[in-house]
Amino acid sequence: MKKANAIRPLKAAIERRTGLQNWVWWILPFITIAGWWYPVLGYFIPFCMVAGLSIAVKRGRAWCDWLCPRGSFLDVVLSPISLKKKIPDILRNTGFRIAVLSFLMLVLLTQLPRYWPSIAGMGLVFVTMLTVTTVLGIILGILFHPRSWCTICPIGTMSNWIGRGKSPLMIDSRCNECKACDTICPIQINRWQYHPSEGEAAVIPEWDCLKCGLCISACKREALTLRKP
Repeated sequence: MKKANAIRPLKAAIERRTGLQNWVWWILPFITIAGWWYPVLGYFIPFCMVAGLSIAVKRGRAWCDWLCPRGSFLDVVLSPISLKKKIPDILRNTGFRIAVLSFLMLVLLTQLPRYWPSIAGMGLVFVTMLTVTTVLGIILGILFHPRSWCTICPIGTMSNWIGRGKSPLMIDSRCNECKACDTICPIQINRWQYHPSEGEAAVIPEWDCLKCGLCISACKREALTLRKP
């Protein structure tokens, strides 16, 4: 009975998160497909960029949890068919992430002026980029882990930088290194290794944290908390 009671908070947290993701994941395939006929839909991409970075100022990568249609799509649709392996270390490498960000920004800076001032033309540039990155995200998600793309996503990378220290995940000495938090983390962040031997709770300096709270619900010893912004 005690084990069943311990599972309930996590199950409820997963169901709540999935319920929220079901409201938004369909936006990704809709815009990716319909955008080729209605390029103006491509402007949803810069909207997501502004929204994600604005939230990062106070809450880190909270946008990437369920508000991001691509992130929700990867969790809801791709997870059942993913091999769910370890996310390759190269995708977490800072230099590689900067290279991906720089390349995609260079594409936008060189292609958008070609279509200026055509609203449809510039919208098609965003749709094309969305399509290419979505295909790449699906491939990475199937071969490795559903959220593999999120480690190199430009919005995610910039949110990582902007959101450092914002609404951090905290861990205290009650942690017994059971690693239940690692198992449930949607972006494979290791937390237990940061727990203090005694004294006050410590900040977990992993700024790719999506602030989803699943690890908090999974921790039977209640050693994890999110500091409110």
